[in-house]
Amino acid sequence: MSSILAVDLGGSALKACLFGPEGDVHGQASVPLSFDEDPTGRSEQDPDVWWQALVRCASEIAETSATAFDDVAAVAICGLTRTQVFLGARRQVLRPAIGFRDTRALGPAREALASPSVASHPAADHLNAFHPMSRLLWLKHNEPEAWAATRLVLDPKDYLNLRLTGHARSDRISQHWLLMSLRGGSPSLAEVAGIDRDVLPEIGTPHDAVGEVLPDLPGPLARLAGARVFCGSNDTWTGVAGLGALHPGRAYCISGSSEVFGLISTRPADAAGLITIAWGEDTWQIGGPGQNGANALTYFTDLLNPGDGPFSDRLAALLARSTSKRPLLFHPYLHGERTPFWDSDLRGSFFGLTAAHGPGDMIRAVMEGVAFVNRTVLERAETAGGDRATEIRIAGGGGRSAVWNQIRADILGRPVLAAPDRQMGLQGCLAIARVGLGLDPDIGTAGDTIATDFDRFDPNPVARARYDALFDVFQDSHEAVATTSHRLADIGRSCFASPARTSAQSQGVASA
Repeated sequence: MSSILAVDLGGSALKACLFGPEGDVHGQASVPLSFDEDPTGRSEQDPDVWWQALVRCASEIAETSATAFDDVAAVAICGLTRTQVFLGARRQVLRPAIGFRDTRALGPAREALASPSVASHPAADHLNAFHPMSRLLWLKHNEPEAWAATRLVLDPKDYLNLRLTGHARSDRISQHWLLMSLRGGSPSLAEVAGIDRDVLPEIGTPHDAVGEVLPDLPGPLARLAGARVFCGSNDTWTGVAGLGALHPGRAYCISGSSEVFGLISTRPADAAGLITIAWGEDTWQIGGPGQNGANALTYFTDLLNPGDGPFSDRLAALLARSTSKRPLLFHPYLHGERTPFWDSDLRGSFFGLTAAHGPGDMIRAVMEGVAFVNRTVLERAETAGGDRATEIRIAGGGGRSAVWNQIRADILGRPVLAAPDRQMGLQGCLAIARVGLGLDPDIGTAGDTIATDFDRFDPNPVARARYDALFDVFQDSHEAVATTSHRLADIGRSCFASPARTSAQSQGVASA
């Protein structure tokens, strides 16, 4: 049978895998990526970088797996979310894409919410620095020429699909927030906030066909001409599908550079700071994307044990030096936080640090801090939705650490099932293509069909009791962390607001 090219466009890399329809792997490739960021809160990336990365991955796979590559029947791409690509009337890129960590839209979001008509609108509950509507407002006010020329806003995977097929299409899961803002009734949130045009493409499901691969593409992509390209979805939904976790009563954690955590429920529910989105028929996600995860672990590992050795070895060496029994608490907000606090000004902090603590103790506290945020999300989701998670399925780089998986199981009080040797975004793309090709009736069935073996981590009752006590302190100390963070952020903004710095920054942003 024909093969399937799956592509996962993430914040740190574009990964591709050539699958047989049953999940056997014919070839793999990966290209590292990074965002252009600075202290102003800017986080941007040229969309052409993604395209060139796709061409490179395709070239590598075509070279090592020529026969299977020439037999590709379908392409499915998933991608990072909360990232906007702005296109003009001729489908040309107008400016760098605004990335998921970009916080410059905080001011426009606050200004919009100062209007009673915006604040009272039912779609305004999650209007913040990371909301795509806030990004449109920021563009309109700060780059009016770019906004005036904008006719289409796509997610990153939609942009790659457009380059492959010549057609623009997206899915209702990836575009949930802009759909709610632009097409969510009359008057829409966009109308009352001052956005006067609909910039979304045609919307469908992840397994809808966007079109066929064009014949005149560069390099080996031309050999894919005629293959069907399916719409795909954001990396979170796709990873959960690949995990086989799209079933009520299961929770998921996609632990990449940042974390996404949620509970799959049979009903929608309102929970403070959490996002509820329909993820299928009678299936709802209650949770959302964080801003911190393995990126915090990488930061401290590189800081405390720098070197050229493999990351896993340097991390293991630090954990071996974790000897203090004294409690140490870390609030893991190195990049602000999205779910469940939606506060770009939150900052990281250690509580209880003493001279008895060493580098390994700090690393363990970082792992625990991220897991405490997971537990905050899980408890709010369970309380609101009425469903209790029987297990947590985890994937991504953070799910490859047995130590961290055990910490999560102990803190969450549920079994953690990890798939350390599989890329779940790619697995989910395979599931999407199987549904699109008619091999499976729905995405849940496809996920179960290709589900891999899991490593299981059960909670340790003794560790669980200690973590219950630490979690109480973690929750009780949040207000102090938030208050201090806001005061520090205000001081920081005043430093960057000097006339000379403001002028330089404006020039830098304008030329980006």
